[in-house]
Amino acid sequence: MKSQEGRILTPMKLDQWANLLKLSWPKSGYRIVWGPWREKRSLSQNAFQHVIYEDISAYLMSKGRTDCTAEWVKEMLKNKFLGWTEKEFVDVVTGERKMREVLRSTAGLDVGASYHYTTEIIDWAQSIGCEIKIPARCEYREMADRENQ
Repeated sequence: MKSQEGRILTPMKLDQWANLLKLSWPKSGYRIVWGPWREKRSLSQNAFQHVIYEDISAYLMSKGRTDCTAEWVKEMLKNKFLGWTEKEFVDVVTGERKMREVLRSTAGLDVGASYHYTTEIIDWAQSIGCEIKIPARCEYREMADRENQ
C-alpha cells in the first residue's frame, strides 16, 4: 500500500499513522478517501492541453469569435467535459460556511483521466473542423498508441 507521497506503508507505519490521527483528531473529524494510487497528470499532459486550448482559440478567432481566448476555451471545455463539483467557501468575516458549485479542476486529474479528457477535446475540436496536431513524440501519442494496440 502507498501513501500520497508514493512511499510504501508497512503495517507498522500504518499503526503509527493511526496513533497520530487519534492524538490529533479534530472535532469535525477527518475525511479519508481510500482507493488505488494513481499518478497525477504529468507536466507534459498539462502543457499539451494548453497548446490545444491555444489552437482551438486561434481557430475560433479566425471564424470571427474574437472573445474566444485560450483561457475562455479552457473554461468552456472544462464545463463541457469535466462538469461541476461542490466546494466549501467560508465568509472571512462571519465564518459562515456555504457550499457552491465550481468547475472541476484539471489539476486533480490522474494520468488516465487527463488522457481521456484530452481525447474528448481533440474529438470535439475535429467535430467543429479544428484540426489538432499531435506531435510525433509526446506522452499523449504514446498513450494513444498503447490504447490502440
